Amino acid sequence: MPRFLLHSEVIADYRGVIASPGAILLDGNCIDAIGTPQEVGQVDGVAITQINGLVTPSFVNAHSHLDLSGGGNVTFENSFIDWLIDVVRPIRVDTSQLRKDVQKGIDLSFAGGCAIVGDIAGTVQAAEIVDASELISVSFVEVIGSGARSKEAIEKVETLSEKFSVTPHAPYTCSKEVYKACFNSGKKVSTHLSESKAEIEFAQFREGEFVEVMERMGVWDETIETYGQHPIEAILEIAGEQQFVSAHLNYVEDVHLAQIAQSNMSVAYCPRASAYFGHVGHRWKDMIDAGINVALGTDSLLCLDTPSRISVLDDMRLLYKRDGGDASVLFEMATVNGALALGIEPSLVTLTKGETAGLLGYEGINSMAALFESDKAPEWAISSKT
Repeated sequence: MPRFLLHSEVIADYRGVIASPGAILLDGNCIDAIGTPQEVGQVDGVAITQINGLVTPSFVNAHSHLDLSGGGNVTFENSFIDWLIDVVRPIRVDTSQLRKDVQKGIDLSFAGGCAIVGDIAGTVQAAEIVDASELISVSFVEVIGSGARSKEAIEKVETLSEKFSVTPHAPYTCSKEVYKACFNSGKKVSTHLSESKAEIEFAQFREGEFVEVMERMGVWDETIETYGQHPIEAILEIAGEQQFVSAHLNYVEDVHLAQIAQSNMSVAYCPRASAYFGHVGHRWKDMIDAGINVALGTDSLLCLDTPSRISVLDDMRLLYKRDGGDASVLFEMATVNGALALGIEPSLVTLTKGETAGLLGYEGINSMAALFESDKAPEWAISSKT
């Protein structure tokens, strides 16, 4: 990519407005200079690209399921159990369209301005497709196993390629031994945690609807053990000092805020996914106030309301309008916090000198507030996608 000079009405990142009007001198995917047009100055032999609006860095989607993109948006009509069995399971069983489905997820991520993605892959094959793409990705291969199935899950973790990270799915599908194997593997770890009241009931008492769903799916056995405690407390105990990501955290008590803040857990909050399943009152603001690193994720296309893109921008917009979220805080969640959660250099998603994951332009939008009030899709001014 040649050297070029980008001029816009406003340039901004999580710190707020950097310059208005703004200028960015780029050499390939590296920022050489940034500031006002006067500060950057004229550069001989370099063409100027003008954007009549806002320019920001790329976003980070800290939790996505790109291999579930083939079905598009699906209306949630019944119970979570029915959704797992009737919607998700058929996709997992029939892998004939896997490459097409994953590629759709990759394309929709770029369409949403997310060059960096933490992807939860249901299979190694899906992870390989994402890993080979132009996304800057952390591919977490999902493992499931409890009771008699724990041994098989642990073997999968132990034989998993070094280039992949790992996701022990959730406390209701993975035994403590499987979690221990994941945390002892030396790989990056992501998991689903405290997503529902049913999960808490199952972890504490081995009762409730997740017993039913496992029975209906033919994977229940009497050797499955109870955690005997709240799943947040159990997983923090197993993780120890290791850094990891937990998605959702829809049900968090006061005592857990302090426990999470003292750990190396990052939270990937998926606002639209939580709303889709009817979860309310998420404590993301309390988490931030407690010093917890809270990033944003989308979960899968199945539960989103934007068929043309997979983007945390739309989750920022929801939190801005519904919860009165501060624009700079939301932008930090969608960029720097997501990079930190995934173990990726956060400068890639800030407007600073050096390598960038990409720059997004918004014609006709000249402030963060206007960006969040709009439903306009981002367009790439410079992208990691060649």
